[in-house]
Amino acid sequence: MYHYVLLKFAPGTDLDAAEARVRKTYEELDEALTFLNEPKVYRCCIERDSNADIMARVRLDDESCLQPYLTHPLHVQMAQSFKDMLIGRTSFDHQ
Repeated sequence: MYHYVLLKFAPGTDLDAAEARVRKTYEELDEALTFLNEPKVYRCCIERDSNADIMARVRLDDESCLQPYLTHPLHVQMAQSFKDMLIGRTSFDHQ
């Protein structure tokens, strides 16, 4: 299954640093979790109120892998580091 997360950051957030943090975390998760595959991180190229700033996509072996991925310490640490910077977060999962 594929899991997407779209992040909208508060105005004034250093998006270069946020993108670097997301990329580094997904690289580390890719090494740590055998069921996490093909991590991709994208940065939006057009600034609009309705656009997310960063989108990440991973392929998980199956639905049972979602919770271990979401609760992995690397993922939790990244989420905690962004909690005061985010004004929106949306996730989407599909087969």
